[in-house]
Amino acid sequence: MPPDSRQFRDAIGQFATGVAVVACEIENEVHAMTANAVSSLSLEPMQLLFCPSKKARMFQTPEAVVRYTVNFLRSEQQALSTYFARAWKEATPPPYRFVPSAGGPRLEGSLASISCETARLVDGGDHWIVIGRVVELHRGVPPHRPLVFFQGKYCAIDFSGGNPAPDLANVQDEPPHIYYDH
Repeated sequence: MPPDSRQFRDAIGQFATGVAVVACEIENEVHAMTANAVSSLSLEPMQLLFCPSKKARMFQTPEAVVRYTVNFLRSEQQALSTYFARAWKEATPPPYRFVPSAGGPRLEGSLASISCETARLVDGGDHWIVIGRVVELHRGVPPHRPLVFFQGKYCAIDFSGGNPAPDLANVQDEPPHIYYDH
């Protein structure tokens, strides 16, 4: 029996992701949304992609999103992730500020911001695949920890070194051959 959407969501939730706020300006108004389906795509030319839901207000008219920024959040910015995901329950929003950049409004204080021009929009089922050409980069001042999402929850990365990988010397099976593509 094929997996259902809940099983797929649970399985894909095992892949830890960073959290970003994507922001653009449409008709002189800033629109922003939380996204974790973000990926680098190409170095030559420099491109990235992100996958917003077709139900997202910002993408009701996807052709209006011409320039945008992808702003990677710090662990201290969890409230902004909740706010821009439209799950904020408080009367007042958390403090934030957008500043101008080549790709539109950049979220001040982010780990890094990548400004893009939309190069291509691809139908991806119930989501859009938005491919952007990178036009500007901005990095925050370190040290900062990224905001991470795993198994449907925010979590922290332990930079202390963690646990060592299990000793594979006792494995009875022949290890698989590994090929490196250079």
